[in-house]
Amino acid sequence: MKDLYVAESTVKRIKAFNEAKKRGIHIPYVKSTFMSAGTRSISWCPVQKRVITFMSQGEKHLYITKLFEPNVIEIKEQYPLDYMLTQQIADEFDVIHPRKHLTGELTVLTTDLLITYRDDNDSEYRVAYAFKYSIGGRNQTRTNQKLKIAEMYWKRFGVRTEQVLRDDVSKRKAHNLLNYINYYNSKLSDSELRKFASALLNDVIEHPSNSLRQSLKAAASSLKVDLPHCMTLFANSLFKHILPIDLEKEIKLHKPLQLCAITECKEV
Repeated sequence: MKDLYVAESTVKRIKAFNEAKKRGIHIPYVKSTFMSAGTRSISWCPVQKRVITFMSQGEKHLYITKLFEPNVIEIKEQYPLDYMLTQQIADEFDVIHPRKHLTGELTVLTTDLLITYRDDNDSEYRVAYAFKYSIGGRNQTRTNQKLKIAEMYWKRFGVRTEQVLRDDVSKRKAHNLLNYINYYNSKLSDSELRKFASALLNDVIEHPSNSLRQSLKAAASSLKVDLPHCMTLFANSLFKHILPIDLEKEIKLHKPLQLCAITECKEV
């Protein structure tokens, strides 16, 4: 086996990441210029106001379902771990640090999503998420070693790690949120959204067979706003959990809106 070494390109990318970090900017370690064909993608996030890099559609779905949780402050994707520390941890556990097999070039470990939350006491804490499509396979032992290195790395910073499988992430919920993400507007007040939600629910309850489009038109008429603005109000009421919508059911304009149990959602 070839000796482990750190490529100059790796040093430059880590340096660029650290310099951006000092400026309060997150640069994912895996950039769009390093992406290949397949399920990898980049998307503009209007909430975090930057381009987000996804290694798979599953990661994209995990991101969007986490993004609108009420206690989420920030999400950083493809977060690189300090390779000097991960090398030390690998040596401590007597495992081989990730590297390119043929050349011995060190591979930087990354955390798929590093999410900052705010608890009930207004204190911040972080959770490092590792997304995997499934458990098992011929490379599972090696995968477990990498996960262990990352777990011990974050433990030194008081950060909890969590593994998320594809089946843990709702595709339907993710698609519902992604379909309306372009309507996101942080300037809308909760009072305006609650007023809209009340008008929409009145029509949904009085006319349960009405399509969502019909209910939105009724709410627009009641509030004396145009339909495009009503769509924006609908999307942001959904993002802020103000509307008791069942996100596990497909949201279609030509179908009636499916509500969840009131006890499961915010009061309107």
